[in-house]
Amino acid sequence: MKNALILSIAAALLVPALVHAAPGAPAADENQIKALIDQLASGEYAKREEAAQKLKAIGKPALPALKAAITDAPDAEVIARCQSLVKRIEIRPLPEGDPAIGNLGANRATRMRMSVNEGNRILDVVEGGREIKITEGPDGIVLAVTGLVNGEPGTEEYAAKDPDQLKDENPDAYAIYDRYAGANGPGFLFGRGGGRFAGQVQINGGVFIQPMPAAPDELEQLRTHLEKQMKELKLKTDQRAEVIKGINNLVDTKAAMAALPMEKYTEKCDEFRKTIEQYKLDPGTFLPPPAKTRLGVSVTSDENHLVVMRIAEKSRAERIGLREGHQIRKINGKDVPNVTELRKLVGEKEKGLIMEITRSGEDLKLEEKEDKAEKTEKTEKAAK
Repeated sequence: MKNALILSIAAALLVPALVHAAPGAPAADENQIKALIDQLASGEYAKREEAAQKLKAIGKPALPALKAAITDAPDAEVIARCQSLVKRIEIRPLPEGDPAIGNLGANRATRMRMSVNEGNRILDVVEGGREIKITEGPDGIVLAVTGLVNGEPGTEEYAAKDPDQLKDENPDAYAIYDRYAGANGPGFLFGRGGGRFAGQVQINGGVFIQPMPAAPDELEQLRTHLEKQMKELKLKTDQRAEVIKGINNLVDTKAAMAALPMEKYTEKCDEFRKTIEQYKLDPGTFLPPPAKTRLGVSVTSDENHLVVMRIAEKSRAERIGLREGHQIRKINGKDVPNVTELRKLVGEKEKGLIMEITRSGEDLKLEEKEDKAEKTEKTEKAAK
């Protein structure tokens, strides 16, 4: 037994110290990390990139050697690459939504609890299968997000002395802070505006609770849809922050639709399209179609049919003859059970829509006529 123990200790001493990499990445020893850092000085671009990718995959265990190289490396390019890698590794990604995290039985609902404790304003939020806690006070901001980290339940914390530092160090974490606790967020009124609340307020055990204005489902789906594409396309942090900010602006505009003309929202959507097009992102059917095919209506669902609630002035819908209260049943012979299908069918055809509707219990068919301005232009061209 004694000999076996000695042999085990001796064997352990002969094995290089292993450094555990991030979950899903292979373990690496200190010598391998050093070799990869040396490879950052290679004269071949492909080898430098290969080393950078491997060091990034190793993650936090590589940080001590990378930080040492920033101080000791003689090559300026190696120093610059190590600085970039340290920054990328230390920006911890936000946990993703965890289906196991419920919210009063409604996993997709968004709820907020707001309170004050020892001078700190505390916002507890449940949204999309993850929990968010924002603590803000004299000592700064701490944002804690609980969800899935590399597929496993976990919590990540992000701390900063003020919103500007949080924005500079982690734009994704700042986007969450700004959404709920920023100047336009629902939590801003609490603790900064004299304890005023907008909307319904409930008192539960002495704690103020305000239900969050639920963001439109389509925009939450759009957020998920674009986040997946941004990850696949490896967009830079500042580019992702710009896209996230654009989505949040749409959420705010949509929430204020009752007090704004509908055209304001579609204008914002058109602006956002330009933003995401430059990064080759596809919004799918989660945004109103582009102006050239857009119908220009706001609808609600009623017994598997769509009912027109509002119509934009001088819109395609107005020209076709749609009016508030009309029930849309079919477009070009196809059923229209939801907004996604409506946008798809409208977007497929710039002209000549045939809509089957119900008006005051009577089934009617509306046909899109040629626009008078276009008809006049064609006549003038033919005359020439």
